[in-house]
Amino acid sequence: MIIIMSPAKLQDFETPAPVKDATNPLYGKEAKELYKSMEGITAGEIASLMSINPQLAHDVYQYIHAFPLSKTPKKQAAFAYNGIAYKGLDAETFSKKDMDFAQKHLVHISGLYGVLRPLDLIKPYRLEMQIPVVNNKGKDLYAFWSNTISNYLAKQMKGDDNILVNLASKEYAKAVNKKLLPKGHRIITPIFKQQTDKGYKQIVVYAKKARGMMSRFIIQNQLTDIEHLKAFDTEGYCFAPQLSDDKEWVFIR
Repeated sequence: MIIIMSPAKLQDFETPAPVKDATNPLYGKEAKELYKSMEGITAGEIASLMSINPQLAHDVYQYIHAFPLSKTPKKQAAFAYNGIAYKGLDAETFSKKDMDFAQKHLVHISGLYGVLRPLDLIKPYRLEMQIPVVNNKGKDLYAFWSNTISNYLAKQMKGDDNILVNLASKEYAKAVNKKLLPKGHRIITPIFKQQTDKGYKQIVVYAKKARGMMSRFIIQNQLTDIEHLKAFDTEGYCFAPQLSDDKEWVFIR
């Protein structure tokens, strides 16, 4: 099975990665082209385009202009991303066997790089998939990346079992064009819910961490049978067949 995850806005390029193994992004040339098209944008325009505060916009402006420089720091994607989902993934504690499996089965979808494997070296950036950046392929990043991402996933799925485990947010999962995936493919989207006074509800912060934990569960157990995913029980979760269907598998706690 192939797993997809969203990237994280929070990134850590100061803490050294626990491994030296690294690979180059598959679509680094396209990423460079995309950022180059943004070099003429001012910090004020970035703030408006991305709906972020002036300080963050200044940081993004610097990322854009530092991107082509050789001295700009690089770090493997699985260790550079530092958001809630990546706390759940906890790649820092992966064994060599775990990382080898992750490199083949885990795909990070990125607004800048399109597709990233865990050991692909990335530079500091902030570019969410829904940002309307006009480019030579269309009006936004979906137009720029959708075919590339979908064709890559199709190739990976064909080489595996035609199953995609969608642990990405809606924003990033939307970049996958299902029409380009292999015939007979299957997409499973796990949903994580908490018990509340009003029944089982999806709470964003917990759902994000659970996506990372489930990715970790698949990787560490090297799952090859999708039915075995129902055994996921990290931090008290359990599969709820009564709330699930053939596309969305609900896990509750």
